[in-house]
Amino acid sequence: MSNVSSLAKAREARAPQQTPKEVGKGFTLLHRKIQETEFYRKDSQAVHLWVHLIMSANYTEAAVKTEYGVIQLQRGQFITGRNTLATETGIEPNRIQYLLKKFKKLGMIETASPGKFTVITISKYAEYQGEIVPEDSQKIPRPKADVARLPEVIVPEDSQKIPTANNITNKSLSNDNDMSSDDDESPRKKSPSVPYQAVLDAYNEAAGSRLPNAEKLNPKRRTAIKRLLGELKEPTVEAASNYFHAFMNTAKPFYFGDNSRGWRASFDYLLSSDTLTKTREGSL
Repeated sequence: MSNVSSLAKAREARAPQQTPKEVGKGFTLLHRKIQETEFYRKDSQAVHLWVHLIMSANYTEAAVKTEYGVIQLQRGQFITGRNTLATETGIEPNRIQYLLKKFKKLGMIETASPGKFTVITISKYAEYQGEIVPEDSQKIPRPKADVARLPEVIVPEDSQKIPTANNITNKSLSNDNDMSSDDDESPRKKSPSVPYQAVLDAYNEAAGSRLPNAEKLNPKRRTAIKRLLGELKEPTVEAASNYFHAFMNTAKPFYFGDNSRGWRASFDYLLSSDTLTKTREGSL
């Protein structure tokens, strides 16, 4: 038995233990190993959403009333929807849908849709989140004149291990917007950011396996995405997604490789103004 496990059992024997009484109260156990994953370095929205899912999951079993009757939720489950998650996180709905599919493919979550909502299950939640949590762990001390020592927290040695193959766990990460801190100046208004990555993801979702998927953004693509959004009826990811799906549904087989060269349309081809015009006019 490891020293950590022995120390944890000794502490449990002499200190009162309890679990959070309400969902949404207290804290979850997080592991720094998420920093080694690819999306941690490249996709802050994916990290944001993953942490939000972990924090939203029920810590105890709960019976939830829905329009389809009472649903019994287990630990690690919760009811939500794409638009609800978008409101809670500030991430575009189409981007939410893409990331949930990505998490499911990686084996991080399971989903079920019994009605107009989705039940999300965090994989291995029971393994990552121990049933017993020290009562005084992670309390935030009030400011004092002298430097106070934070309470020591004992975490099970194998809690929230992250397999490097197909399973990825969680770590808290915040993306605070930079704001001016000058006392004599009000914060400058920022122009709305262009959802470059979300547009790329919307294309990949629409293209599926019929067209080559786009992997990376570059200056040329960023310029083309910005121009495309300006040419749509509304400069939104949803409008771009509608356009991509319209192309997929109306384009002739020629654009999908049914030609002498085996050529297929690409993300860059769909970003072209001429392609947008042909799609609108039905002349593909």
